[in-house]
Amino acid sequence: PGVRTFSLPEAFRQELAIYAPAEGLLPRRLPDDVRDRLLGSRDSSEADSTAAPPPGLDLDERRRIVWSYVLKAAASDRPGCERVGEATSAVTPWPHQQRAFQRLWRQWPPRLLIADEVGLGKTAQAGLLLRQAWLSGRARRMLVMAPASVLKQWQRELREKFGLDWPIYTGKVLEWQATCLRPNGENRPVGRDSWTAEPFVLVSSHLMRRHDRQHELLEAEPYDLVVLDEAHHARTRRENNSSGGERLRANTLMQLMQQLRQRTNGLLLLTATPMQVSELEVWDLLALLGMPPEWTEDAFEKFFEWVEKENPDEATLSYLAGLWRSSVTAFGEAPGNAMPEALRKSPLRKRKALRALNDTDSLSRRNLSIEIRQASLALAKRWTPVQGLISRHSRNLLRAYKQQGSMDLAIGTRHVDDRFLESTPQERALYDAVEDFISTQYAQATGQKKSAVGFVMTIYRRRLASSVAALVSTLEKRMAGQQQQLEEDAAASEDDDITGELTLDLEGIQSAFQEVSVQDELVGIDVLLDQARPLVGHDSKGAEFLKAIDELHAQGYKQVIVFSQYTDTVDALKALLVSAGRTRLMTFTGRGGELLQKGGEWKALNREATKRGFKEGKAEILLCTDAAAEGLNFQFCGALINYDMPWNPMRVEQRIGRIDRIGQTHEQMQIINLHLDGTVEADVYRALKGRIAMFEQVVGKLQPILAKASSSISQATFASREQREKARASAVAAVEQEPEIKGLDLDDVLQDLDAIRNVVNSLHPSPLNLADLEAILRQPELLPPGCSARPIGTYDFAWTQPGLDKEMRVTCNACYYEDNSDSCELWVPGSPLFPCWNDNEEHLVFPKRDDFAAAIDI
Repeated sequence: PGVRTFSLPEAFRQELAIYAPAEGLLPRRLPDDVRDRLLGSRDSSEADSTAAPPPGLDLDERRRIVWSYVLKAAASDRPGCERVGEATSAVTPWPHQQRAFQRLWRQWPPRLLIADEVGLGKTAQAGLLLRQAWLSGRARRMLVMAPASVLKQWQRELREKFGLDWPIYTGKVLEWQATCLRPNGENRPVGRDSWTAEPFVLVSSHLMRRHDRQHELLEAEPYDLVVLDEAHHARTRRENNSSGGERLRANTLMQLMQQLRQRTNGLLLLTATPMQVSELEVWDLLALLGMPPEWTEDAFEKFFEWVEKENPDEATLSYLAGLWRSSVTAFGEAPGNAMPEALRKSPLRKRKALRALNDTDSLSRRNLSIEIRQASLALAKRWTPVQGLISRHSRNLLRAYKQQGSMDLAIGTRHVDDRFLESTPQERALYDAVEDFISTQYAQATGQKKSAVGFVMTIYRRRLASSVAALVSTLEKRMAGQQQQLEEDAAASEDDDITGELTLDLEGIQSAFQEVSVQDELVGIDVLLDQARPLVGHDSKGAEFLKAIDELHAQGYKQVIVFSQYTDTVDALKALLVSAGRTRLMTFTGRGGELLQKGGEWKALNREATKRGFKEGKAEILLCTDAAAEGLNFQFCGALINYDMPWNPMRVEQRIGRIDRIGQTHEQMQIINLHLDGTVEADVYRALKGRIAMFEQVVGKLQPILAKASSSISQATFASREQREKARASAVAAVEQEPEIKGLDLDDVLQDLDAIRNVVNSLHPSPLNLADLEAILRQPELLPPGCSARPIGTYDFAWTQPGLDKEMRVTCNACYYEDNSDSCELWVPGSPLFPCWNDNEEHLVFPKRDDFAAAIDI
């Protein structure tokens, strides 16, 4: 009795690693509150719901202690209380996520750019902050802005992982997610002048950056915290003007953020790609967070150029030293782990380098040796606004962390197989015909209508690059005048232009379609359909796709995820697989999930049933569209096929991120990309592959090369037949000649194993956790008047409260909730089923942990 054993991974998750003894020493006794927490984490089969109240405490006193403790735990300044949000959520953060959260929390109000690679949990880090800020009362107004295509993903993750039931503002209504409590969701119409009164809300960054909507945020009551996802869409273009100088042109999202930053205490920016074209894009984002005044745009650019010099002159070194001192003033003394390893091993050299940087007298740097000059430069590079305002972690860093034995995690490696397939004569003829049609329509358009025609024509081109079936479906909808369906298709499969300039919200898409008369296209569409329809189900990619599936299964990959941009392509692949005898199939698109039944019927599934069914092995193949699969994480699946390749390569990286995540169960993941040779898309991707190991690793400083892909393909799309070969050659050349970024390498200056380890070792356990809340549920007499709970199974309870028409199912078990979030509520603060009850303000004094434990008898 009173003894429990833990595996190493479980010991880490239970935060026991910090109590591990140093080599040669005896283990320490666990603190009483930690021991209470662990021994209180009992299965329901061990719990005694009829335990008698502790001697000396009557029921009212017990209830007072319990609810005072629960409602005030997150707001206390006792050690560990900043982790109540985490401990009462459905996530167990990894060490690098802990580090980012602690950094945000300890420097309130937070101003930080989180730039972790795709798949390493940026959303989770933001969610931890949002939950703790709400629970503690530090933030009473919070706003999340994200691209329209990922808003619902944000809403789901905030509710399902962090117990935050926040609405999306759609432009007309506040829209709450459907839950077991409200099966049909909830929509509340709200005016443009009043939606910002909602204290916690999500909204499309595409909508808010419109000139006619920006004032809604800029005239609203200031926020305590604003989160901007995909922050790289806020950009400033730098263009040479006629006089030879440079002209700065901030896009509309950047203009909004430059004003909004003055109207929020905290600002959190999220992007895996903060640097796409030049290092000045990093400066743009850091300027939103608040740069030291000495770090101007010019100074930022010069610093990362000059700091690479082997032996800078006195003036250059003095300039760099001045910037170093401004960083120290803004962000404090450089931490010990910011020191280059060579300086850590040589205290004398370290002192001389610090003196060279800190001394305001330039004469002190006149006679420095080359060795000290280089040491000073190495030190200066390690403490800049980049380190002060950016948090970045890479897979390589986490692999190193694992190799040191500091982290029990699984990170797989990728094997990428790019297959360039030869077109049939019929396919080549169709491609030529579509390109002729597009260039003709575009050339005939004039004035402002040209951009709208270009947008519609680009949709046709992208559909063809996906599959002949997708092109046919789109052309048929266009001929039938199904404009609304086309608009929704275009919005659902939005391929974010990496420059952030061409991305349209739904209203922009509607406007583009309305400006283009279908009558101008009918004859050409009719001809294209005659050519395209016979090829549906008989194209080159389809045959190679079936071959790839067979190969992966032969290699031992029992499950495969297949990605396409479009639902029409997924439908065509469903038919192709069934005809080939592959019947263990699931899909997930904008329509939701589907599972193929034995009788040949497709059964509709919700998102949770799709995720759970694939995890349980009910299908060998899961066909997905990009937008639908956001937020579906499949670490148990080791094989992925990209049936089509988006113009923006980072969209492919995001697809791979569905399986290349912490916890991947396969040592090697197989990625197969299908390209149709002889197309501009294939030409550009082949050029990219020639320069970098495309998709074999996450690309950091080479991102500018990827940035050229989307714009190069787009520019080649409208070329006439006479200019087509030249346009394709130009697209390839643009990718081949795009220079790498020199100087600033985020992965070089931001990777820090010691910082992660130091944070993890300094953490205190949370005073309140899910096991505590379950202990309350098991003693209904402690619940507020009118509320009751009774056990149903091992982990779930039937819950009633005033105003509920029927019992609802709740749980305090995170794993159980993850598998049943569509029919069950996580019973934690933030849930609409969790009572925030107190009968007297004087009760809200935070009791001691021992008193709380006695009151709930754990």
